[in-house]
Amino acid sequence: MLSRRHLFATVAALVCLPVVACTSTETTATSVDASAPAAQEVVVFAPGALAAHTRDIAAAYEKEGLGTVSFEVGHTPIQREQLDKGATPDVWIAANPNDMKTTADKGLVAADGVKDLARTRLVVVVAPDNPGNITELADLAEPGTKVLLAAETLPIWMATSKTFEKVEQQQPGFTEKVVANTVSRELGVQPIVQKVQLGEADAGIVLVTDVPADPKGLTTVEVPDDVNSELSLQIAPVTVGKSPEAGETFIEFMTEGAGKKVLTDGGYLEPVA
Repeated sequence: MLSRRHLFATVAALVCLPVVACTSTETTATSVDASAPAAQEVVVFAPGALAAHTRDIAAAYEKEGLGTVSFEVGHTPIQREQLDKGATPDVWIAANPNDMKTTADKGLVAADGVKDLARTRLVVVVAPDNPGNITELADLAEPGTKVLLAAETLPIWMATSKTFEKVEQQQPGFTEKVVANTVSRELGVQPIVQKVQLGEADAGIVLVTDVPADPKGLTTVEVPDDVNSELSLQIAPVTVGKSPEAGETFIEFMTEGAGKKVLTDGGYLEPVA
């Protein structure tokens, strides 16, 4: 027969067992709940053509209660190489359909998930007070004009060169003259905007969506429709992305949700139907 002391000790031990189990279960549940928001973060590779709008996109995404967005802005050809070497963003937005096709062919992005996102086009940005007296695209070829152009490796140069080819048919020698006036080839569109804004050049060719809302004296000259060229943006899920569901949510947000309005408000044109 158990003594009274041993009996109390045994009963106390049995009573404690469910409490320990419940405490352990509650701790596990709390841990899972705490990790849920992290699963909603989406990592996005984006081109420089989208740089001026990533903050607005991220704010709109968070406002919709979809989670958070972490953007890594870079040059499309370089990001293509990063994907080829094993980079693991959830989504890639490319400014060159050829680069997107290359990654899809290699299985780096889901080929059946590639979607046209938006279009943008060229414009000439002019320095404050217009020291070069730039009133039309042809003025970039005038002797002594200081021009900034994008580096030949960038998608915007593809659009620029197409425009030059069109102008060349009307004004032979235009391209050679503009290149002779070029004081620098920039590795990005934003550097062109900033340097022209500071008066380091008379004008530069950029995308309309890169012109800041607060131009600080910067003005623009339109590139005529008959010679203008567009830059197309595409979006796709990365096959090795760490958060595929969040990636799909972000793509839907950009193509059908509030993200689409952010692009439209930013001056982007909708994809060709």
